Amino acid sequence: MLSNAGFVVIESPVVSNIFSAKLLGLCFLYPALHKARPLPTIKMRTTIRLIITFYKSFAFASNLITLSCLYLIIWYGEKAIYIVQALFWFKIITLGLIFYYIQSSKKDEFYYYKNLGLTKKHLWISTLTVDFILFLILFFLTLRAQ
Repeated sequence: MLSNAGFVVIESPVVSNIFSAKLLGLCFLYPALHKARPLPTIKMRTTIRLIITFYKSFAFASNLITLSCLYLIIWYGEKAIYIVQALFWFKIITLGLIFYYIQSSKKDEFYYYKNLGLTKKHLWISTLTVDFILFLILFFLTLRAQ
C-alpha cells in the first residue's frame, strides 16, 4: 500500500477488482458483495412469533392441566411416586384431546399459517414438544422438591 496525498492505493489486483465491481454495480461477479437475501434470523423470529401465536390458542388449557398435575404431586407429598405414571399418561391423553379439538374447531386458521410458510405438522410438532418438555421439567423439579 502506498499513501498518496491522504489516499490509500491498494496494489492487489483481487482487491481492486472487487472494489471496481462494487463501484460499477457488478456484484454478480462477486456474490459475496451482494447481500439482497434476508437474514435467516428474521425468518426465524417470524416463525417463532407465529408458533407462539398458535400456541396461545390452547396454552391456557394445557398450562391448567400441567399445574393441576403439579398440584397433585405436591398434595400427595411422599406418596406422589405412585401417581407419576398416571399423571404422565393424563398429560399425554389431554394433549391428544387438545390436538383433536384444535384440529376440528380451527381448521380454517391453518390457512393463515400455511400462507406464511408453516405447515400443520411443523406447528403441532413444535408446540406440543415445547409444551411437553416444559411439563417434564416442572414435573421433575416438583418431584425433586418433595
